[in-house]
Amino acid sequence: MIVRITPSGDSNVDSNNNVNGSTGGKGKYTYESQYVGRVDSLCLFSASILPDYENAEVIRVTYNTPIPSLGTNEKEKQEDNGCDDGGSGNPYIEFPIIADYKTLEKVDLSIHLSDCVGYDMGPEYQEFFTKHLGYPAKLVCVGDSTREVKGNLAPNQTHLTKENDFDNGRGSGSTTTTTTTTAGSNGWFIFGLFTWVLWYLLGWNKNDIEGHSKYTIQFADVAPVLVTSTVSLEELNSGKGEDGKNELVLDVTKMRPNIVLEPSAPNEMTPFEEDYWAELEVSNGKNDDDKKEARRILLTGNCGRCKSLNVDYETGKQLPVHGQMLKRLSDMKRRVDAGYGYSPIFGRYGFIEKGSLEKDVRVGEEVTVTKKNEERTVFYWPGLSTGTKPRN
Repeated sequence: MIVRITPSGDSNVDSNNNVNGSTGGKGKYTYESQYVGRVDSLCLFSASILPDYENAEVIRVTYNTPIPSLGTNEKEKQEDNGCDDGGSGNPYIEFPIIADYKTLEKVDLSIHLSDCVGYDMGPEYQEFFTKHLGYPAKLVCVGDSTREVKGNLAPNQTHLTKENDFDNGRGSGSTTTTTTTTAGSNGWFIFGLFTWVLWYLLGWNKNDIEGHSKYTIQFADVAPVLVTSTVSLEELNSGKGEDGKNELVLDVTKMRPNIVLEPSAPNEMTPFEEDYWAELEVSNGKNDDDKKEARRILLTGNCGRCKSLNVDYETGKQLPVHGQMLKRLSDMKRRVDAGYGYSPIFGRYGFIEKGSLEKDVRVGEEVTVTKKNEERTVFYWPGLSTGTKPRN
């Protein structure tokens, strides 16, 4: 994760974004997690796994030079950027997919008011991200660090909707009733993207779940899994502009899903039906033994969308108003979760059921909706949900 370095006390940052402590001692700093919804230009960084996903060893992060700043001389660009990513002229940096974090310095972090620690990957990475972001920044590794799942996102807290419910240790807020659907009523196939071959990559802590203590995550935003569907994306991309022409098509990667589902048959469901999904079961559907080995995902909350949908991956800036996906989603009356206020909804957050940890999920496997909610869930996370955000 990239964090912004902000000096405090007698620390300072010079005109070249170099971080300096006070003379004769260590300076103090705060570290703020960075994401595209906060910093548009983060979309200019892309990541790839090398040599391939099956034999993952290294993560390569490439800085894709924004189009407006490209020069006319390719040689000049490469000399200016330094490392050349496959002849593209774009600089990159690499690090092991599993870092030796125990040798790294710890830094204190707070992500959405949920505290944890990170491990500083070192000056080489700090220099790279500081240069291309234009402000002091570090790359931190999650290591063995975990943080609390706040609000009602954890599977054992979905009945809670008010801060007092947590303080009193009870759930006097609204509850959600689930119903089981037949296996044939919602047959889906995993279309992409990544799955949980390694659960820690999704930010899940196995020991906490098996011990029935509080659910924890790592650097994931508010939950380790985000599920979307191709049907809902097609609906979003089917809109027409005021001139009657097709709208710009939204790339599914902007939605940041771990898993994308597509129907196993035409007209099997309606767009945004996933708003009501509570549990998914994944199997290859070949025989009864496969069904017994099914893996389950517990869906606990909606995903409220932010201005990250509006970024232009080529310029690192917000798209013009006519091309902004957030507005299009709002125009489709997708403000359906009071916990998010004016933010439109697309996709469902979820957690891996504890009995499914360490099991693989593959693209093309069958997914069944085994539980649905009678009503949409209401998002609650102190500091993020409506009425809980701190005032500036």
